[in-house]
Amino acid sequence: MTLIKDRFISRKEISSLYFNMGDGISTHSLSMWLKSKTDDEWVVVPRDFVVSIVTFFENEFKEFGITDKLGQNQFLYEIKKYL
Repeated sequence: MTLIKDRFISRKEISSLYFNMGDGISTHSLSMWLKSKTDDEWVVVPRDFVVSIVTFFENEFKEFGITDKLGQNQFLYEIKKYL
């Protein structure tokens, strides 16, 4: 079971982005473009933010003994795969 699915964007769309970006594109503009091309399923956030969130949940799970009861958390495992 894959929790995070890959999306495909056509070469035409990527070419359009490339030729219309002028001298460069900001990370915010790129993330908004990606979000629009995936029907709001994908968003771009800084990697450090995601690492902090995963660490927070791992610590919370340990504190409440959830990790011991459920074993390795599949959601956190899938997220960490992409980091």
